[in-house]
Amino acid sequence: MEIHAIPAVATRPVRFEVLWPHRGDVVACTLPEDEAPHALHLGAYLPDGRLVGVCTLLEEAPVRHPDAVPSDVRAFRLRAMATLPEVRGSGAGRALVERACAEAEQRGATFLWFDARRVAFGFYERLGFYYLSEAFDIAPIGEHRVMGAMLPM
Repeated sequence: MEIHAIPAVATRPVRFEVLWPHRGDVVACTLPEDEAPHALHLGAYLPDGRLVGVCTLLEEAPVRHPDAVPSDVRAFRLRAMATLPEVRGSGAGRALVERACAEAEQRGATFLWFDARRVAFGFYERLGFYYLSEAFDIAPIGEHRVMGAMLPM
């Protein structure tokens, strides 16, 4: 699995297929922060060159649960993390998260956080992340919890 920085537009087909098919089209899978100067988009590629996973890294304090992260940390957010169903269990997700952690550390982050979907709780726990909030609902997607970890992991 190879992980590369990619343009925001390249993330949208995977975001649409995995995260937000209810939005109706690929263009609707644009994040307001996608073109921010500090945004970093990563893609996981198979040896044949096919993009099978994406994530976005942003310097951002937790917005839903600001008290979940100590005030003395420099927080970065992992956003729109997705791997295609056919590659789950292959290491693509782990490789993306590990690269995102390394990139965040390089940029001076001491904490990485994100809103995790219920279906991904176990995945993130196995990587060493822990819960920072109780469950909350993001309609129409469902149950989420804020998760995070101090860096380096």
